Amino acid sequence: MAPDVVLDPASSADAAAIRTVLAHAYRTNPLMVWALPDTATREDACAAWLGPSVDRYLAVGRVLVARHHERVVGVAAWRLPAAGPAPDSLPTPSGVLAALLGRARAEEILAALSSAASLAPAQPADYLNYLAVEPELQGRSIGTRLVEAGIADSDSAALGTYLGTTDPRNLPFYRRLGYVDAGATTLAPGGPVLTVLHRGQDPAGSANHMTVSP
Repeated sequence: MAPDVVLDPASSADAAAIRTVLAHAYRTNPLMVWALPDTATREDACAAWLGPSVDRYLAVGRVLVARHHERVVGVAAWRLPAAGPAPDSLPTPSGVLAALLGRARAEEILAALSSAASLAPAQPADYLNYLAVEPELQGRSIGTRLVEAGIADSDSAALGTYLGTTDPRNLPFYRRLGYVDAGATTLAPGGPVLTVLHRGQDPAGSANHMTVSP
């Protein structure tokens, strides 16, 4: 447990700190290793790629941060089905990825991720897109507290939740929180396997209008 860690809603002032936590926590994530193979630049590239999504979730999603002595050390970012349109601003996640890797490689990665769309719930549900905790503080129940707080918000709105992960080490963690495997897809030959999990939804359902994103 981490009694010296407090959770509260994020604001736009937290954007840079959130990008940094994501970059540190996702350094060895199989999706990032596959998409961003250069270890020397992976953290910077990850922060750049995910940064626009962070900005959009801060504007129209639900973002909760964990603070340790006022420093942001963890984050959970949710896409909400009833959220309004994202701000029309640059850069975009796809645009950043194309700038980093070239348009052809970026389109290949995004197409692979979109192949999991059929595994999304049939009914509207809150999507946990990002969960990250600074590596030195992992294993102290911070991630559990972040997810449980988000689940409570979803439960209060009578909505299920879902997520996708390419890290098999995460599967027992999410299953302990009540998530059930809905299916999996291999993103590319020799690439990572993306597993989609649902909570409070029929795992057999699908909704092609919903997308699973990194």
